[in-house]
Amino acid sequence: MTQTSTTRRSFLKAGALIATPIAAGGSSAALADGGLKARLTELEDAAALRRLHQAWLRQVNAGVVDAVAKLAGPVSGIVAEADPEAQSIRVAADGQRATGRFACSVETETELEADCTFAQMARLQGTGIVRSIAPQTLKVDYLRTPDGWAVARAELSAA
Repeated sequence: MTQTSTTRRSFLKAGALIATPIAAGGSSAALADGGLKARLTELEDAAALRRLHQAWLRQVNAGVVDAVAKLAGPVSGIVAEADPEAQSIRVAADGQRATGRFACSVETETELEADCTFAQMARLQGTGIVRSIAPQTLKVDYLRTPDGWAVARAELSAA
């Protein structure tokens, strides 16, 4: 008959082996929670940037000087594409900058400068402006300020 004896040391070793997976599970839960918080912050930033972009487009279309000044050229209106795949917003890793790309149709107005009969007649009738609409890509750089996100720069390019 063999007799097995347990010592305090063997008891502690067994307890440590059992507790190791539990401790590892606790740290992975903490890591998952940190990942969820980062993802939530990313989604909140994207939603705030979309709201800002829509408000800025309304200002551009209303002719607000500060909003239109961020664009180069005679832009009188911008209509965003309804397709969500034609839009993208990326927040930088530092969380302080973001970039958006949007497919849109841009309406421009240019004044007739030609000194011909047609231009003179158009000016006398109160028009003298040529309007055109063209598909373009709008690239917007955003910057986080103490008051929230703001449009730093906007640029149009041919689609």
